[in-house]
Amino acid sequence: MTSTQPTTSAESPTGIPYPVAPRRPVERTFHGHTFSDPYEWLREKDLPEVRAHLDAENAYAEATTADLAPLRESIYGEIKNRTQETDLSVPGRHGDWWYFARTVEGGAHQVFCRVPVADPADWTPPAVEPGVELAGEETLLDANAAAQDHEFYSLGAFSVSDDGSRLAWSEDVAGDERFTVHIKDLSTGELLADRVAQTSYGAFLTPDASQLIYTVVDESWRPYRVYRHVVGTDVASDELLFQEDDPGLWLGAELSADKQWLMLSSSCSEYSEYRIVRLSDLPVRDAGRAETPSPSADDAARPLDLPWRTVLSRADRVLYEVEPLELAGRDHLLLTHDADAPNGRISLLPLEHAGRPLAQLTLVAVLPASDATRVESCVPTATHLVVALREDTTPRVRLIPRGAVERLVTGAVPGRTDAGPDGAASSPARENGASAGTDGAAQSSAGPENGTHAGTGGAASSSDRDSREGSDGAEDTTLLAGTEAAFEEELYTAAVLSAEYENPVVRVSYTSFVTPPRVYDIPTGEPGREGLDAYGVGEPVLRREATVLGGYRSADYTVERDWAVAEDGTRIPVSLVRRADLDPAVPAPVVQYAYGSYEMSTDPAFSISRLSLLDRGVIWAVAHVRGGGELGRAWYENGKKQSKTNTFTDYVAVTRHLAARPDVDAGRIAVLGGSAGGLLVGAVLNLAPELYCGALAAVPFVDALTSMLMPELPLTALEWEEWGNPVESVEVYEYMRSYSPYENVRDADYPPVLAVTSLNDTRVLYVEPAKWVAELRTHVAHPETVLLRCEMAGGHGGASGRYSQWKDTAWEYAWLARQLGVAD
Repeated sequence: MTSTQPTTSAESPTGIPYPVAPRRPVERTFHGHTFSDPYEWLREKDLPEVRAHLDAENAYAEATTADLAPLRESIYGEIKNRTQETDLSVPGRHGDWWYFARTVEGGAHQVFCRVPVADPADWTPPAVEPGVELAGEETLLDANAAAQDHEFYSLGAFSVSDDGSRLAWSEDVAGDERFTVHIKDLSTGELLADRVAQTSYGAFLTPDASQLIYTVVDESWRPYRVYRHVVGTDVASDELLFQEDDPGLWLGAELSADKQWLMLSSSCSEYSEYRIVRLSDLPVRDAGRAETPSPSADDAARPLDLPWRTVLSRADRVLYEVEPLELAGRDHLLLTHDADAPNGRISLLPLEHAGRPLAQLTLVAVLPASDATRVESCVPTATHLVVALREDTTPRVRLIPRGAVERLVTGAVPGRTDAGPDGAASSPARENGASAGTDGAAQSSAGPENGTHAGTGGAASSSDRDSREGSDGAEDTTLLAGTEAAFEEELYTAAVLSAEYENPVVRVSYTSFVTPPRVYDIPTGEPGREGLDAYGVGEPVLRREATVLGGYRSADYTVERDWAVAEDGTRIPVSLVRRADLDPAVPAPVVQYAYGSYEMSTDPAFSISRLSLLDRGVIWAVAHVRGGGELGRAWYENGKKQSKTNTFTDYVAVTRHLAARPDVDAGRIAVLGGSAGGLLVGAVLNLAPELYCGALAAVPFVDALTSMLMPELPLTALEWEEWGNPVESVEVYEYMRSYSPYENVRDADYPPVLAVTSLNDTRVLYVEPAKWVAELRTHVAHPETVLLRCEMAGGHGGASGRYSQWKDTAWEYAWLARQLGVAD
């Protein structure tokens, strides 16, 4: 550091001084290029001067927006008054219990409960009323009580053993996503002495409750080790099951759907490698034996010698998921993968063929590849394959009867080879397999009042039955195409909530921009059983629609799909939500949102808080830019690495398209994004600041190049698969340098900017927006309009607890309302 000058302040036209961070240049040299970074000193999180600077930024943000306090209170009140504070989830059945969660008025977190199953043959969830305790109801975990002594509280795992005897949960009380696991004996209510600290997400109990499987992270926050803890033993004696040494791969652990296998995945966004072992092959340790020795330091770092089976090697560069299942008395592996299928396909592989090179495998096609359908995941139950997929940007759930799959492997459905010796798809897969983009049954034109009808999700129509007459093979081919529940709205999100292996129902969530979240149970079983169609699927049963108070009516709002055209001619989908009574002849302000990274799609979803903007005459526009997954894998591939700038130019093209519409006020369009979407905010402001009246960047990844040049930072090595590796590649370095927001701020009339961050965020460090804000103030025409708000006790998602989150949202929306001219 070249100076010890403290943070100073400068007068603004409002008379309130804004913080001025000292410039202390630190040089960074890569590939012959040197960048002089004036604000890198802000990275020293524990330096008193850094804390003082962040405090000054918070004080300035509060002072300059003090007049918005009444509006913030109004918006907070609107969110609170529309939310049924004393509420509950729909009970879900697991073993001999119905599990559910309650929220109580004044409680920021959930209370997790259960009641015993009264009739094992009855799969109707018990009717639970807010504030009314059921007979036999037990409280498993009151997160409100657990959070009472902490400024921040978040759950990372919640696992009840299959026999219902024990609960394991993990909690983060700092916001840094390091969790401590606790275990409770549910038969006695006793909190066990077992306490495992510094874990990652997703710890879980084995079905018999005897063991806890958990993951830990390395210094760069990468999950890299999976351990086994035998309940009742000293945590110091926990055994390492596997260690992933590749810094570019993320290690995860889970149980198979049938709970018979432990599965570990080493993966990134481009390829994966699974290794599986039967739970029965884990060596037995007796928790009651006091003489059980603790392992030495060397032993602790040496994984147990287990009979792992690698499914497909990472050398094959296949992105896949796997589920073991038995078909026709033979063990198989169900693969959801992208080998010669960028949008994914589902195939079968005999278990004994696991570990062979892809080029030596012959895969059996279950759901062949399609350019129109993105296959995202597949989970087996005892009677069906439950497939999550996407068509025309819309997430859907498809059910395939397992009987047809079983007949496929016995040869009753001939010729469905998915890949030949060279790994390429062979013609039989196309000739005999229905396209993944086609529905398994003709769609009905009418349905029940709850908004869903049989269509592809209920009984097949007469014309469809006629089409399936003939050989058993032809009928099975149709059944293998699967069936879906159809919904009346054009833009919606349907997703799997629960597909328990032995349960005769699949639970599905449904929502849209204007429909509050719903829960449906879809009956499943053997085809032909009472109430089930030829696919073994019954009519979806609506279990619950989330209550929105205050007289909400979905008919008061409208949703529209529009299309913009990018610079290269690509059509970009845009979703628009507004009040139905807006006069289209009067141009309205717009909040334009996007994310556009990691193949994460911005799918239709209901938001109570968004109503506060819509009811003030704001149009909410979602730009489904490249880099997301809305239109399949290619949509993602064309918005990452050396194609990343498509994300930003797509967004600008959508803005120009919206500005040209007669119902949009071109002078009142605000840009909004968070995390990688915050990178988008910074990049588009550098490209076209004149298009926006304001910019809200939440936990923004705006110093992307610096972070990608520091492998020691959390997640950096993993992120190279998304952005490229600028440490090794001069081309990647120069490309990232061309768009990284912090390094491309220019002298221009930028709109007002609000950056929000959290001190303990491990995904996007607070220093990125802190540096960006300081740099913006040295270039923009009105530096006093650039604000930084830092949550001093929060993580990547901000403060914990719903009330704190509502207040944060109200703060941000009030600021947006001012920029959009609707703050009155």
